[in-house]
Amino acid sequence: MKNFNRGKLFLIKFLQVLFSILFLFALIFVVKWRIDSLYLNSISHKDLKIGVADEFKKIRDEIFVTTGLKEKESVKPIVILDEDKENKKDKEENLNVNKITIPEGTNVETLGEILLSNNLIKDVNAYKYLVDDMQIENSIVPGTYNFEKGLTVREILAKISNTELKKYNINISEGATPNDVANSLKTLGVIKSPEDFVAACNNLGVTNFAPGEHEIIMPSKVNNIIRTLSANEENIENNTN
Repeated sequence: MKNFNRGKLFLIKFLQVLFSILFLFALIFVVKWRIDSLYLNSISHKDLKIGVADEFKKIRDEIFVTTGLKEKESVKPIVILDEDKENKKDKEENLNVNKITIPEGTNVETLGEILLSNNLIKDVNAYKYLVDDMQIENSIVPGTYNFEKGLTVREILAKISNTELKKYNINISEGATPNDVANSLKTLGVIKSPEDFVAACNNLGVTNFAPGEHEIIMPSKVNNIIRTLSANEENIENNTN
């Protein structure tokens, strides 16, 4: 009985020592694993991780090299990309893109509802004004579109209608007449007929233009071009071509 108790005490002490050693080894492993991960990230521009199995393999190879059981070689742990952070980055990039689908048979009203529900326009009346100005009522192209944040409504409508936007800069001098502006626009390629432009100015009652640099984005109706360049834009009657 006495021998049994001694054996029991010996076994308990042995297990205590064994568990202490295992705990110490586990602690050393975790610390070394952490140090290797920090070192790897310090020399890389991406978020990387060392797998548990790879860390075991790395330690085993280092022990073999130290004991002479294996020749020293460059040990490179296999790294695993931090998928959570990569996915988060992809989601953040996707937040900057608005994807919409325009079905067959979409008209101006329906397109406005689609754009409004996807926060691509804020004012339906301003949207309809641009559609009319660009004259794309019958040019809506169905399909799936990806719009990056920051696009103007005019740029969005140009993509949906497969319309090329062209920007022109015109410098109007002090006291310029409708004929002067018409000839400058003809030279730039904005209009084809100076006579029609002058006639439109007469219909709108425009004789004075705001001097300075102006930007014109085409396509745009002649009347709206005149309103943009006029020195008294707010007083122009809202006529249509």
